[in-house]
Amino acid sequence: MPDRKLFLDDPALDRVETRVIDSGELDGRPWVRLAETVFYPEGGGQPADRGTIGGVPVVDVRSRGTEVLHLLERPVAPGPVTAVLDWARRFDFRQQHTAQHALTAILADRHHRATTSFHLGETYSAIEITGNEPAPDTLRSWEIEVNEEIRRDGSVRTRWVEPAELERLAVRTRGLPDGHQGNVRLVEIEGLDLNTCGGTHVERLGEVQLVYLQGAETARGGVRLRYLAGGRVLRRLHEAAALDDALKARMGTAPEEFARILDGWQAEKKRLEKNVRVLEEGLAERVGAEIAAEPGPRLARFLDGSGPEMLRAVAKAVLERRPEAVVALVGRAGEPPEACFFVQAGPNGPADVSAIGQRLRERLGAKGGGRGRLFQGRGGTWKDGQGILEGE
Repeated sequence: MPDRKLFLDDPALDRVETRVIDSGELDGRPWVRLAETVFYPEGGGQPADRGTIGGVPVVDVRSRGTEVLHLLERPVAPGPVTAVLDWARRFDFRQQHTAQHALTAILADRHHRATTSFHLGETYSAIEITGNEPAPDTLRSWEIEVNEEIRRDGSVRTRWVEPAELERLAVRTRGLPDGHQGNVRLVEIEGLDLNTCGGTHVERLGEVQLVYLQGAETARGGVRLRYLAGGRVLRRLHEAAALDDALKARMGTAPEEFARILDGWQAEKKRLEKNVRVLEEGLAERVGAEIAAEPGPRLARFLDGSGPEMLRAVAKAVLERRPEAVVALVGRAGEPPEACFFVQAGPNGPADVSAIGQRLRERLGAKGGGRGRLFQGRGGTWKDGQGILEGE
């Protein structure tokens, strides 16, 4: 006999006095079946409910054929229990799911954009639709349309029909689940949509409150459209307000001035970066000249605070003055500090520096490689006081 699923006829019901009629274990968790349940099991794109049974937290709810398994934190004994929903979670998903029906209907009927799949997530929801990625103003116009329907506040009703009757109705459906038997549950938004669905919904469209279309992106040959509905929109506004306050405190200006201030900072950043490049080029020339003045065919230096680009510039300055030499440089930069190294021979120097580079890489514990006259890498640690060409 199928388990009695109270949420199908009364999604507003948040608790029931019932009995544990069966129990077991699944994936290392104890489970129970109830004589009747208010808990929606995961399926059809909607996540499972949460709550308590006999005071024990429900961690998941799954379907097994016509049965509903409630996975628990710990076992619950057979007999009478009170099952209580996490009502805030249930109402949130009722808002998101009903918004999906309304959005799907509007896009299909008015804009010829069929919904191919949907996702109701913990933090965001999305539908995938046919066609190309919409322009931002198109996205906003869709948002206006769905919110106009929400303000119209049509009723949202469920009813059951025989499978044969579906053919005589203008029903939006992606097909019945494999193995489905018996009557079919329909969800109807007055004047907007009639859909086969086993999920939970609000009782009037106005309960959705508001829909915000977050954005659209190309996905799997169509478009993924992310949205927030109801309480999630309010939370997003609170997050945006908190961000505004944090930026206002740091920038010392009102939100409408943020863009102007940031543009100024960006221009200043580019100017400073240009000045730094000029200074680094001059420093590389000076350091390169100092190293080139040292005796011997193999020249080495540890340059604390220098990254790969600086090592490359110094090596260039050295070899322009000493084309017959090999230069081996080690730097250390970043936070936390990370070592890097650069080994290069001049055009008149040895044809292969890989042996020097490999030894240096191993001593640093770095990654890197090369062949011929160039070998470089980064990572690992440089110990102050050690020699770069030790072992030569």
